[in-house]
Amino acid sequence: MPNVLIVDDNAEILAVNSSYLSNEGFHVETADTGMKAIVCVNKHQYDCIVLDIMLPDIDGFSLCKAIRTTTDTPIIFLTCKDESEDKIMGLTIGGDDYMTKPHSLQELTARINVILRRGKPDRQSVALGDSVIDKENKMIHTPVRNIFLSQKEFELFLLLFENPNKRFSKLDLFEVLWPNGNDVGTVAVHILKLRRKLEGVAEYIGTIENHYKAGYFYVPPDAADRGG
Repeated sequence: MPNVLIVDDNAEILAVNSSYLSNEGFHVETADTGMKAIVCVNKHQYDCIVLDIMLPDIDGFSLCKAIRTTTDTPIIFLTCKDESEDKIMGLTIGGDDYMTKPHSLQELTARINVILRRGKPDRQSVALGDSVIDKENKMIHTPVRNIFLSQKEFELFLLLFENPNKRFSKLDLFEVLWPNGNDVGTVAVHILKLRRKLEGVAEYIGTIENHYKAGYFYVPPDAADRGG
């Protein structure tokens, strides 16, 4: 029985989609906020995620990027936003399909089944100028040296990297990456280790910065070269 996560802040849409897909033979879980969705993704494995863009806490685009730091589970955007720019954005940042509301339940089911037959795409590396972020081996290849990261260091880097210049508080990072943890101080420890490993390659990789009370954020290489 395929596992599907539906993320939408509209209770009626959640109920209708969930009921229909359940009747079609899917095991369905739901989340009505972005943070709840991230907790679900960190706890469970899904075969497909149906994702709204207009959420009350994290917009769907940012949520898609965050999900992509930990899983290649196919994502179908299901949203009222029907501008071509939105569709291009959704597919560019890691979405596998894009549907607009109001939608056909039969079509949604068909698209999910197509994705399940297709299988997970290969997203094991990301190019960054002359460098490569190697997801499979948890490495960053730069022209001067290779950087080997632990699992959590890599997840932390990817979350920040996928959301350039977005501020994440220590608690934000802790809740996303350590949902079952009990010591928020581990965030600062991992940030310190990550920064040390990235020393000397800012022109290729960028930097991890922090702003007092505003949180941690990633500065891309071109901005890092200009001093942030």
